[in-house]
Amino acid sequence: MSNDDDRDSILGLFSTRSTVDRTKQTPSSGTATNLPTQSGTVERRAPASSRSTVTGSRDTRSTTTDSRSSSDTGSSGGTRSELSSLASTILREARRELGSDYHLQKAQDSGQAVAESDIVGAVDKVLKRRSEALDDIERANVIIHLQKDLMGWGVLQPLIDNKEVTDIHVYDWKTVVLQRGKVSESTGLHFPNHQAYVSFIDRLLLRLGKSLSTQQHTIDASLPNGIRICAVHESVCGQRGPLLCIRVPRIMDASLDGIISYQVAPPLIVNYMASLTRSGMATMMVAGETGTGKTTLIKCLATQYGPDESIIAVEDTPELNFQHPYFRSLVSRPPNVEGVGEVTLQEHIKTTLRMTPTRVILGEMRTPFAAEAFLESAQTGHVGTSTVHARNARETLVRLESLLGRAQKSVSIDIIRQQIALAVDSVVWLFREKGTGKPRVGEIIEVGHFVEGVIQVRPMFTLIKTGKQPVWRVDSWTSAFDEVLAADGIYLGDSPQEITFSNVRGTTDE
Repeated sequence: MSNDDDRDSILGLFSTRSTVDRTKQTPSSGTATNLPTQSGTVERRAPASSRSTVTGSRDTRSTTTDSRSSSDTGSSGGTRSELSSLASTILREARRELGSDYHLQKAQDSGQAVAESDIVGAVDKVLKRRSEALDDIERANVIIHLQKDLMGWGVLQPLIDNKEVTDIHVYDWKTVVLQRGKVSESTGLHFPNHQAYVSFIDRLLLRLGKSLSTQQHTIDASLPNGIRICAVHESVCGQRGPLLCIRVPRIMDASLDGIISYQVAPPLIVNYMASLTRSGMATMMVAGETGTGKTTLIKCLATQYGPDESIIAVEDTPELNFQHPYFRSLVSRPPNVEGVGEVTLQEHIKTTLRMTPTRVILGEMRTPFAAEAFLESAQTGHVGTSTVHARNARETLVRLESLLGRAQKSVSIDIIRQQIALAVDSVVWLFREKGTGKPRVGEIIEVGHFVEGVIQVRPMFTLIKTGKQPVWRVDSWTSAFDEVLAADGIYLGDSPQEITFSNVRGTTDE
């Protein structure tokens, strides 16, 4: 089966939008049937033999109950998808027997899976030591859960592997929801029990040197590969919890070609942004809602930084790991349980000015004082880039006014607007289409001078048609950076009024 077929099969399996009536026959492993559940369509598979040897350790399909589910209750006290208390205990001790924390870390770092024979041996060893016995179905389920645990992301691995899934939301141990773009869909995935789910979060955060507790009830962190994790302790989650949100960046190729191939923007717009970035003369604000690809766009444009530039990133959560020889990063720190030891973004921005940077990158403009410090550094000649939440390009300037106004309460609105006009040169606004789920550059404007109480704005590009064949309008054939663009062979006056991907070699309609 091709990779595309595999992807479609996996996504169809773990989505409520999939067709329920699917039946597949797998060699040497019995008959696989799909049973509808309240949370999706989950494949059920019977063990191949009475020895309950599990075949296909990399099988991404949910294999948690026997196809003979009509009478599948009994010693487990419920359906076979939920492990009994004895099976849960065997699962925990077998994981400990394998040294799960070590093996999980090793498997994630090296990409190697623990051998199935080792997993089966660990389960049998625990059963023998406890002088206990499990029926064949539960024993197979324990082995399957261990296999998924040691794949890296456990039961969530199929969603991580699927390139259409951008966000994974876990409400509790038996409720996993996926997002493709802005569309949420329930899945048939679940953890063995509550304790296994809590242990999974603990192991995940342990790799990052963090842990959840009643004192530290929320963790926001990112893995080296760019995957963002937000975990919330169950003490503040009401009846459900703990909550886990995983955001997976799908533009894994941090390059200009990656922006084009993923159809975020056509070549002319990408080359325009890249030229301004290379020039080192334009401070750029990247605006948009949550999950629209703001940070990813900055990573792609960062490939245009000069090899001899000094770059400093200031962030709440380290995400901008630029592959640059002269890149440094400063990360804020919350106060400890005694309320001391906090290090704010604005403190770090002031520190960067003593480190002679060529560029200052603020990961996200969240607070008024961070906005004030960043724009002040830009006014003094330190070219930078930052992200901010806004609904369109022009409202980004209103958002900046609001942030500065709260930081400078005694300063008039005219002075605040003048500061913005001096600091910001361009605004790129991103959004995510509801239909396709694709992130797109929706609008780009250039910010001019402050004249008679108004910040002058020059619209450059606007997305006028969405869907599988998006169309952008070229709003202006001149730019404040015409000389910079001309040096890179970009002449806006020679471009058509509307631009698409139709003349881009190698792109196809979806």
